Amino acid sequence: MRETLVVHNRYAWRSHRTRAALTGRQGLQLLTIEQLAARLAGGFIQPIDPDDFNDAVAAALAVPMGELDAIKALPGFRRAATSSLAKAWTAGVNLAEESESATDPTAKSRLASLATLEREVLTRLPKNQLRPRDLVMAASERSRHAGTVFGRIEIHGRTEMSPVWQPMLSLITQSTEVVWMAEARHVPDWLSSTGISVDRSTPEHPAISAISCASHRHEILEALRWARRHLAQGALPQQIAIAAASPEDWYDHMLVLAETANLPIHFVHGRAALTTSEGQLAAALAEVLLRGFSRTRLTRL
Repeated sequence: MRETLVVHNRYAWRSHRTRAALTGRQGLQLLTIEQLAARLAGGFIQPIDPDDFNDAVAAALAVPMGELDAIKALPGFRRAATSSLAKAWTAGVNLAEESESATDPTAKSRLASLATLEREVLTRLPKNQLRPRDLVMAASERSRHAGTVFGRIEIHGRTEMSPVWQPMLSLITQSTEVVWMAEARHVPDWLSSTGISVDRSTPEHPAISAISCASHRHEILEALRWARRHLAQGALPQQIAIAAASPEDWYDHMLVLAETANLPIHFVHGRAALTTSEGQLAAALAEVLLRGFSRTRLTRL
């Protein structure tokens, strides 16, 4: 039976894909909510690609934009513009309509500038890439096919859903079963007015223990001892994870201590090339080729 899991980012996608492979789960699709809408819309329709989005914003800056003209040449404007448009789109805000209906002159002028930016960006994007509101409209027209395309749908890893996607999910429930996996205690209020069922069953959590550490290096040392202890007790390597909210401060210590402990640690965010012998060799060779010969560079190589 076909099933579809809606996940919130690429790390969750990788986690669920690995879990499905280990358990031999067949007929499973893993999609983000944007990909779900694009798949239901059909054809060659896709969500907006981030790289194409940035390029379109950069190209649109050549057009006069009212109030934005005074700041569009400042550093960071492109990032702020893409973020503002993305937030307006996921909130379901129609900038053109908002600018026309605004009564405050200042708000009307600013919304008109944003609407101009939006219009210029959309004209520079590939025609098959649609903003969220347009994706929802196209997908809603084909909501009757949701059961055939997706089968049973589960929504994982979310405590909320952006307003723009909510009407589409309500329509999909008329064709197939949609389950909100309540992995946290909070469940959005808007779910009660839809046909989406809520699964409040939570997975069993292991006992939590704490160890007081004096430094980052000490923390990594204790984490590796913990991992080796579980391996010795029969745990599989893929069942062990060491996590941090922001791993940058622990990165160097983990590299050194993992090599010392002879534990092949896989970094989910990747490893810098210069932390490997092959990367150092490539860097030394590049330095000789780009900067010329010298005793120091040849010695390093």
